[in-house]
Amino acid sequence: MTMSVRGWLWRRRLAATGALGHLAAARAALALAPDEVARLQRSRLADLLLHAHAHVPYYRRALEDSGVVVADAGGAREVRLERFPELPPLGKADLRERFDDLTSDDAASRGAYATSTGGSTGEPVRFLHDREMHAWKLANKALFDSWTGYRPGDGFALLWGAVGDLAHASPRARLGAWLRNELALEAYELSPAKMDAYVARLNAFRPRLLLAYAQSAFELARHAESRGLEVLPIPAVMTSATNLEPEMRSTIERVFGAEVYDRYGSREVADVACENGDGLGLVIDPLTHVVEAVDAAGRPVPDGEHGELLVTTLTNRSMPLIRYRIGDAGVLGPPAGGVPWPRLTAVSGRVTDVFHTVDGRQVYGGYFTRQFYGRDWVAQFQVVQEDYDRLRVRVVPRPGTDPELIAAEQRALATAFRSALGEGCAVEFEVVDDIPVGPTGKRRYTLSHVEPAA
Repeated sequence: MTMSVRGWLWRRRLAATGALGHLAAARAALALAPDEVARLQRSRLADLLLHAHAHVPYYRRALEDSGVVVADAGGAREVRLERFPELPPLGKADLRERFDDLTSDDAASRGAYATSTGGSTGEPVRFLHDREMHAWKLANKALFDSWTGYRPGDGFALLWGAVGDLAHASPRARLGAWLRNELALEAYELSPAKMDAYVARLNAFRPRLLLAYAQSAFELARHAESRGLEVLPIPAVMTSATNLEPEMRSTIERVFGAEVYDRYGSREVADVACENGDGLGLVIDPLTHVVEAVDAAGRPVPDGEHGELLVTTLTNRSMPLIRYRIGDAGVLGPPAGGVPWPRLTAVSGRVTDVFHTVDGRQVYGGYFTRQFYGRDWVAQFQVVQEDYDRLRVRVVPRPGTDPELIAAEQRALATAFRSALGEGCAVEFEVVDDIPVGPTGKRRYTLSHVEPAA
């Protein structure tokens, strides 16, 4: 069979789920004016809140207590969206402890199914998705992939760490992988020998699009460049799952000869936003999500300012996640570049990547990551804030690195870290053989165990 036949069959499969209809709706919304998009999003949010009030015990109480949904003497309900920011955010602990109360009473009729996070942050949680959300997930993936120039049936490679996502044990899963013309590469433990093999397999497969953990694509690119391996161009690389730093993007672009498109989402809320190639940030799909950036008190911050991200899923009525604390920090922006959808102009990393000083300042993890740019002797690193005035820095040096160079570089790094956190900060280095990845293959570059100062 030809590639075009694979693509045709894949589209038929998408049509059967309802995803193609949703994809058409999303593309139609890209032709609207920004104010029309905003009205459409508000309407979809109001409908979700009315459903949550009527069918989800947890939200019936929360929406009434916050004044977001009010009822008159006759029982008619009204949504007051201006009070939406008063609704308390939903956390992972709520999902664990209030699972039944968060489940809609009509979930079974919606084809609800249980799934869970991979627990890469040490907080695995279980939640429900359903048929409608699944169809919208497929639609958003198809839309975001199309922005890279990919079309169904083109070669598609995956460098991913979640074993469950790569396990093609069932006939249905194997059929899907075949229809997608997919090469799946596991991102666990990228040893030199494994990375040599991956470069060879990618060269032989010649994918149109590579979807990868950002850090895994970066490590593979650095390895190929340092070893002088031949790397045949890949037109587009889509990064996700971990934060994409500027040096990571430029290295991936240089080594793979690729245009890089960053994508944002999570297992709980699916794909939220993706770059479209115009360089103006990630584009948020307003038909499927509402994204807010808030300060430490939960108050919305203006566009252009860093804040904790809260995500509301507009397509999952079996277990709506409303103002969900996804665990990331970022910056929002208005529609730009002729695209009428809102923007996520920066993802600063996990909230636990934000380092805190005793005088109340915040330092985002990217500051520490950037200190390692150009230090080719470093194979892996991890910076952990253990107290306001104590950092632990784990470093895996490349084989053969001069110990005197390591000592000098440690002094330079310590100076840079103290300039951000205070001259009294103790910086402790550990030279190790390896830094373990988490349960889903992600390695945390930065991690803070410190809460904001009172």
